[in-house]
Amino acid sequence: MKDKQPPKTLKHRMQIMQAEAASISVAIHVAFILLAGSIVAVRWINKEAAEFAGENIDRPKLERRQLQMPVKVKNMQKKSRRPQVKTRMSTASQTAFELPDMTKGKGMDSAGFGDDYGSAGAGKRDLSGLGAAGSLGFGVSGVNFFGVKSSGEKLMFVIDASNDMLLDSKGGFYTYQYVKDRLFEMVSGMKAATLFNVIVFDGRNKNGWVYMFKPQMVPATEANRDALKAWFDPINKTPASVGALKKQANYKPNREYDSVYAKEPRDWALGATAAMEQTPDNIFILGSGWNRQEISQKRQEEMFHPGKTREQWLKSEGWSMEQAEKADAEYDAQREKAKKMLEVENKARAEKGLPKKFIHNWFTYMKELDWEIPQQAPRPRNHYEYDEVMDHVKAVATFNYKPKDLAPPKIHYVFLVPSNYKVNSGDEAEVERVQNLKKMTATFKGRFEYLRGAKTMENLLNLNPLLIE
Repeated sequence: MKDKQPPKTLKHRMQIMQAEAASISVAIHVAFILLAGSIVAVRWINKEAAEFAGENIDRPKLERRQLQMPVKVKNMQKKSRRPQVKTRMSTASQTAFELPDMTKGKGMDSAGFGDDYGSAGAGKRDLSGLGAAGSLGFGVSGVNFFGVKSSGEKLMFVIDASNDMLLDSKGGFYTYQYVKDRLFEMVSGMKAATLFNVIVFDGRNKNGWVYMFKPQMVPATEANRDALKAWFDPINKTPASVGALKKQANYKPNREYDSVYAKEPRDWALGATAAMEQTPDNIFILGSGWNRQEISQKRQEEMFHPGKTREQWLKSEGWSMEQAEKADAEYDAQREKAKKMLEVENKARAEKGLPKKFIHNWFTYMKELDWEIPQQAPRPRNHYEYDEVMDHVKAVATFNYKPKDLAPPKIHYVFLVPSNYKVNSGDEAEVERVQNLKKMTATFKGRFEYLRGAKTMENLLNLNPLLIE
């Protein structure tokens, strides 16, 4: 039998009833949700703010106790036999760090500097080589350069390597080795972001030999510090290595600057020229003095008697050519005698295991021997005057710094002198040369100091208290 199907009317009613039941259920649930939500909202609105109640609790108090271990830094420093080079931003007689002076052209003449260099601080310090680190002063390092304390981001060290630095009275090779060791300590104490370079020069030679560590300044990283030590150590290490700059010289000025002296610069002025072409903010020079910036015979003729023969010039001075030749012959004979005397002395020193004796020049050596020195025939002025040398140094600074809107560098000079050197010796020529150096450093806002040479570390420190920080 087939199942009976419910009639259509019954089926329709069932569907209606199911729909009504579903509608009622949904309405009940909606009403319940609305009721519950209203209750929660009312309770939240009427909720009271929470309050914290504190209570006083007596706690035991601890008494302060002072440190029981005394600090003995000063005593330890006194016991130290070697000076310490510290990396800190310190400048003698100035604030620890100078903000760059961004004033352009303030108090400057057409050459870029004031008459007395009073505007040497104008311009900005060069931070371009250091990037973002330099702009925040991360590359600023302080040094104590043989008594001269200063700080900067780009530091240049210029060291004399001539015979004058090796005189017995100045401590000879011992003092020079100390100079090298001390310089390496300074560089090792600098921040890695500080740029530096080292230049050595032999100013006693007419060619003005200059030997640079690097073509441009480099950061004071460990690798560059090690390279510096390997480069500097062989210079003037033994008598055989003295004068080696003739083969090692690797510098010539980038151009001929607008000055009378520019045709044949030498000595510390040539070293300063090489330094300023790299635009450091501090140049530290250690040398054997102002020295006579000699004029070659050819330049003498060009400057003082152009178109005249030597005979014509001598005649204008009241000398005959015969008198001049005789005087020169007598002087040359005495000089040859002094040379042989020095050879004998050095042979005796070598037999005793002592280094050879170095001299400043034959004139001073003959004076040391207490010989009568024959008069030489007159010659035109054979050395450049202070103003001529300074015009050159200023011209170099103007050309290299002014286009970059940089302040001229601070130039410091340390004069290596004998241990018994008298500051006011009464020697007018020596006093004038020292005054020249002092005027030069003052012009460039730098410092001038003496370094008294000695043959032991104890004597060096006793004679030079500024070496101890």
